[in-house]
Amino acid sequence: TLEQWKNSCSPSDDGYMVVHTGGPFQGRTSPVLLRSCIELAMPYADVCDEFELAESSKELDQMAKAAGVPAIVSCGIWPGVSALMAAEGVDQLKKKGESSGEKVDIESIDYSFFTAGTGNAGPTIVSATFLLLATPVITFMNGIRQDKEPWTEMKEVDFGSGLGKKPVWLLDNPDVPTTAMYLNPDEKPPNCSSRFGTDPLPWNYLFGAMKALPRSLLYNRDAMQNFALFSEPIIRLVDKLVGATNAMRCDVTATNGDTTTLRIAHPDLEQCVGLATAAFALEMVKKDKQTILPGVWFPSELGSEARKNILDVSKEDAFVYEL
Repeated sequence: TLEQWKNSCSPSDDGYMVVHTGGPFQGRTSPVLLRSCIELAMPYADVCDEFELAESSKELDQMAKAAGVPAIVSCGIWPGVSALMAAEGVDQLKKKGESSGEKVDIESIDYSFFTAGTGNAGPTIVSATFLLLATPVITFMNGIRQDKEPWTEMKEVDFGSGLGKKPVWLLDNPDVPTTAMYLNPDEKPPNCSSRFGTDPLPWNYLFGAMKALPRSLLYNRDAMQNFALFSEPIIRLVDKLVGATNAMRCDVTATNGDTTTLRIAHPDLEQCVGLATAAFALEMVKKDKQTILPGVWFPSELGSEARKNILDVSKEDAFVYEL
């Protein structure tokens, strides 16, 4: 059990923590592992990409503070580092306004993501995408949450040098509600949305066709995982042909018309997910200078020092890094 593992650690092992990567998280609503970690006074991080579960985790914030336990939910590359990119862009625009004596509010935050093939993640990311095709997309418009149909409203987005423009479609991402509601909680939520696309191009249309399946089937975790495993030989072949690139772009616009665009791209999704998750975990167990206090946090809520440290680690091997 978790308690037995903790008790087996020697007194000098003061850097232990739990990192939960056991997705897909779609369809889950109870943060059982987080609650257990708080009860055992163990730091916790996860890569949850399901907002309902992330929101339930946030309800344990006071419990974590009382226990002296730091926890970060929805960290990793995206969601995770992508939310730090948004926070960095917001900071840049606000500081630019302050330097000229102007109070700046944020008009919009737009996330865009691209992964070649499965990014070497194989059937796991395919089954997770099928589950997301059955999940209404959370967006914010005029300060109000609006749920939209997944894989609609295609846009072409420039991901930078070596990638160029790629088509992306609406897909649910907890970065949207967490940044809209928690990045500047005293301000009106900005317009916010998230889109995703992949290579080869026909895969995008396959996902669009899969959306025609009954939602109950798409949301059947076992059925989608079995279908993804059945397709694994094709998936692995395509990965060899198109590579494993992961690219992220965040566009932030202020109410005064100022804009900033931030981009990060890595050659391998699987590797950069591990790198980013480790960056969050390492920041949590630092003993020389604690930058993440007890409580349950979304990445967008972290302070500027923690954000800088995590971004610095996450940029390793990036061939596009424009912040």
